[in-house]
Amino acid sequence: MRIAYAEPSRLGVDRFLALLAAHARGDGPWLLVSAGSALTVDLIDAGGRHRGGLIAPSPEHMRSALAARFPALAFAGGEAADFAGDTADALASGSIGAAAGLVERSHRKATRLLGMAPRVLLSGGGSQRLASALELDVELAPALVLEGLAVYAAHAAGSDS
Repeated sequence: MRIAYAEPSRLGVDRFLALLAAHARGDGPWLLVSAGSALTVDLIDAGGRHRGGLIAPSPEHMRSALAARFPALAFAGGEAADFAGDTADALASGSIGAAAGLVERSHRKATRLLGMAPRVLLSGGGSQRLASALELDVELAPALVLEGLAVYAAHAAGSDS
């Protein structure tokens, strides 16, 4: 596997391990989406080459940023809807919609770049919520980083012999 970064050490270890896990699953290309502390999107082609990625605020951080800047928008809860009927629901809808829009745009761009649609692996604490907002087929992979750690450990153990 090749990392797109000119300085691979600048790629977060969680993203690196997720890439390893996806590559070990075979049958790429893959679009890896992590909905955790941040929203990350990484593309790996069928040959195992990392094509780069994106980092954006998670839906929760989007809401926190709005509330910090505009205290009148400090609403907890809310349910996502296509067109919300109150502020709490509008905040929930806008933040998850922004995340879904980034993922769907990334999928379209990746499909154009590679000439084929990548499979989407979705991980992180917010993955279930994001999956329900996406108009894409996704595979939930809640332990993707741990899968990558297992791949790395197996490789390291094989190198030691």
